[in-house]
Amino acid sequence: MIKKSSIWLFILISIVAIGLISAGCAKKQTVKEEAGARPTMEAKKEIPPIPSPAPQTEQPKTPPAPEIKIEAKAVPKVELAAPATFDVTEMRIQFAFDDYSLSSRSRENLEKVASWLKNNPDAKIQIQGNTCDIGTAEYNLALGEQRASSAKTYLERLGISEGRLSTISYGLEKPRVPNTDETNRSMNRRDEFVPVQ
Repeated sequence: MIKKSSIWLFILISIVAIGLISAGCAKKQTVKEEAGARPTMEAKKEIPPIPSPAPQTEQPKTPPAPEIKIEAKAVPKVELAAPATFDVTEMRIQFAFDDYSLSSRSRENLEKVASWLKNNPDAKIQIQGNTCDIGTAEYNLALGEQRASSAKTYLERLGISEGRLSTISYGLEKPRVPNTDETNRSMNRRDEFVPVQ
């Protein structure tokens, strides 16, 4: 009985061993087939050859850009020319109430006077300061002198020599128009220019 059981045991072990061996071989074959299939597929892919670089020909060298030198030149001073029919006696500059500072319009007019003086090198002028009738006569004489001095100083800055300019204040004594209202009073707050010998 022991012999029969050992035979059956031997047969059973043999069947299991054959099953394991055949299963192991099949697995190896599958792996081999897959491994064998890959190179075939990869062999079908063609890798284009890398082209060899074209022989380099020497490019003509471009000459460097010429160096540009910029020289700073003095800009000529532009003189404001007085009109050919300019009459200095018609020129006036106006002032605000109780003020002797020059407005931008007053400076423009003084530049025209300076241009006329430069075009007439022998000419001399008297700058006459005037006021309206508000305030005392003494106060207005002082204010008229300050107005005339403001114009004279500006003309000197424009290059007119002091010897060609004189000032006088008339204060409220010489109104241009009657001091009847504020419009007329504003017209009397002025400097006038009179040629002198």
